[in-house]
Amino acid sequence: MPVLTAHFLGTFQLTVDGATVDTTSRRRTRHVLAYLLAHRRAPVPRDVLTDVFWPGADPAAARNSLHVALSSARSVLRAVAPQAGIERRFDTYRIADTVPVWTDAEQFARDRAAAIRAERHGDHDAALAHREAACQLYLGDFLADEPYLDWAAPVRESLRLEMIETQGRLVEAYLGRGLYAAAAFLARQILAIDPCNEAVNRRLMACYAATGQRHLALSQYHRLADLLWSTYRVRPSAGTTALFDRLRQPRCEYASLVA
Repeated sequence: MPVLTAHFLGTFQLTVDGATVDTTSRRRTRHVLAYLLAHRRAPVPRDVLTDVFWPGADPAAARNSLHVALSSARSVLRAVAPQAGIERRFDTYRIADTVPVWTDAEQFARDRAAAIRAERHGDHDAALAHREAACQLYLGDFLADEPYLDWAAPVRESLRLEMIETQGRLVEAYLGRGLYAAAAFLARQILAIDPCNEAVNRRLMACYAATGQRHLALSQYHRLADLLWSTYRVRPSAGTTALFDRLRQPRCEYASLVA
């Protein structure tokens, strides 16, 4: 049985057993396919689709536009897999279950949930492996190449926050295992997206200190303090400042910073 693979994280791509589905020739076809795949767990009413893609349009014109888009979507799917398609039931539509579907966004959620379960059971090695797998899947934000799709915005933001949380827990795990280079690399990735994240800034400071780069740790604090003040007119938290004060001590025990 062929498998329909949908990549939402980063550039949107569809393949069926390695054969690429044409999602570039018609933009609306691409959008409708993405929406139906992202909401494939339940049939989508016709009126929802017309409101999403043709808001404010004359109802008859919107239904006609939807018919054209769905017809095109069916055609590009059938071009690579005759079994794949979109089924209609009354006035609802969904991706037909005649072909199994795998999406990176759903796999990301499964890996993240598996990490949380493993951690609850004290299996920290499994939790680490699942979080690493989730991070490897996240090649970019949800439909990053379609930044102006209104319906995708809340999904994108939710997944971005989950990714930051997942990466943050990985940084903690790496620190606990003494993998300072890996922890610092990942912390910098998070801060490129979320520069005011104090918890991650503290972990990066600890990484620098643990590898004998106290000057970088102190500089990181000043960078954070300047950014917090210029952005929010607030000072670093007591916890962050306490870490900074400890790092300023000549005989600071760096190992205790990452315990």
